[in-house]
Amino acid sequence: MKDRQGLRIPSERISRIILFWLIAFASGMDAAGQQVPSRPLSNPVYSPIVINPAFVGSKDFTNISLTSKVLKSPDSQFLNIHKRLTDKEDNYSRVGLGSYLFHELLEESRNTGLAFAGSYHIPLDQANIHNLSLGASVKGIFNIPIDNGEGVGDSLGNELNPNLDLGVYYYGPSAFAGLSVTSLLGTDTGNGPTVRSEAFVPREYHLYGGYKILLNRQGAIVLEPSLLVSLDDSTLSEPQKHLTPYLKLYLKDFYIGTHFRSLDQIAVFFQYQFPRLYTGVFLEFPRGRLLNDENIIFELILGLNLGRGGPGFLQYRHW
Repeated sequence: MKDRQGLRIPSERISRIILFWLIAFASGMDAAGQQVPSRPLSNPVYSPIVINPAFVGSKDFTNISLTSKVLKSPDSQFLNIHKRLTDKEDNYSRVGLGSYLFHELLEESRNTGLAFAGSYHIPLDQANIHNLSLGASVKGIFNIPIDNGEGVGDSLGNELNPNLDLGVYYYGPSAFAGLSVTSLLGTDTGNGPTVRSEAFVPREYHLYGGYKILLNRQGAIVLEPSLLVSLDDSTLSEPQKHLTPYLKLYLKDFYIGTHFRSLDQIAVFFQYQFPRLYTGVFLEFPRGRLLNDENIIFELILGLNLGRGGPGFLQYRHW
């Protein structure tokens, strides 16, 4: 099977074997994962499928990644996979599929969930360079109270909370932009959590876009400023208070970046791409305070890109 550049892609059997071992590795650990959908702010960096299902299949390779917290909840994992389907001639079709699995540890309960996403990609030119994608995902979340002898607090019990995400996403060689709504159905508060509860998952609206500025073609040096706006029904009237700028600097197979949320927080993340394997670190911590495992977000990511080609400017993952 070959991609649009005519490059060799490993067989589906290899993909299934690698996915099996990643799932086996994750399931062998006590999972407690990231808050979903937009917290922590590493999700737009490492797992944009969480905030916009239309992102699924927008890369010319199958992507599998596992993100794990190191501090505070050292056994936290978030596993996701997404790919573009192919036709009988091994050309990319317009359909993308993806999924992610998480288990989130809260103060008095755990959220365990699974989501399945699908997307449809519409070429805006004959060369398939500029594309528009429409996506949707269905997800189910179990909120499981933790019995610590003092009651289980305001939780959903052990009932399944189904939900739906919708999104649209434009991507091209220099720019990308997405608009999405996550947890469209909200959280059922009839007999479950109130809006002040840790188990409450609000409906959220996300606008995320950026632009790639080519600084040096020979060195494949690219600067990528981007902006995330995430709002819920209670903050729609004050979007200016919920802007999060991101900045990435790509240096061939390496990038380093940061985001700005407030003057009191410092964030830095980086990622390095080996031929098929990539790894990265995300750090967020308070400025001017004594650091401990309660106020540091420290995450590691390990991933696989199946179907990428060899080195070359157009084959770097940020394109």
